[in-house]
Parts: sequence; C-alpha cells; structure tokens
Amino acid sequence: MEMTSTQRLILANQYKLMGLLDPDNAKKYQRLETIVKGGFSLELKELDKEFSDISETECRTVLGTLEMYNALQVSYNNLTDKSAVSSHR
Repeated sequence: MEMTSTQRLILANQYKLMGLLDPDNAKKYQRLETIVKGGFSLELKELDKEFSDISETECRTVLGTLEMYNALQVSYNNLTDKSAVSSHR
C-alpha cells in the first residue's frame, strides 16, 4: 500500500480519534497509528486486513439486488392505488 505523507497524516489522525472514541480498542488503534506514522512499509499491509474483497460475480449479484429493490420501490411509489399491495419492505 503506497501512501503520500498527507494521506498517512490523515489516516494516523483518524486512528488517533478512533482510539479516543473506542477505548475498548484503543491499543489496536494506537498500533495502527504507529504503523502509519512510522511508514513501516511491511506492516502497512496490516491495514488492508480491515477490507475484504468480493468477486466480480458477488459484486454483480449485490448490485443487481440493489437495482431490483430500487425498481420495486419506484414502482410501488408510482402506484396510484396502493390499497391492494402491502407496503412492507
């Protein structure tokens, strides 16, 4: 993971704030802040652990589901007589 000095500073500050807001995980955030501030390139990969990658197929499935939900919602909202249709989501 390559980051500019500005990006590292912003991320380090975010970790510092997260540690203050979440005292139960403060040690974790302090460690991540130290990694980012120090620019330890080998340990910067640890930051990627928080992110997961999904396959293109899974991504398309999620997008398709969201588009279907949107179409259903728009269709429901466009109905002039909603009495025969349940509004449960």
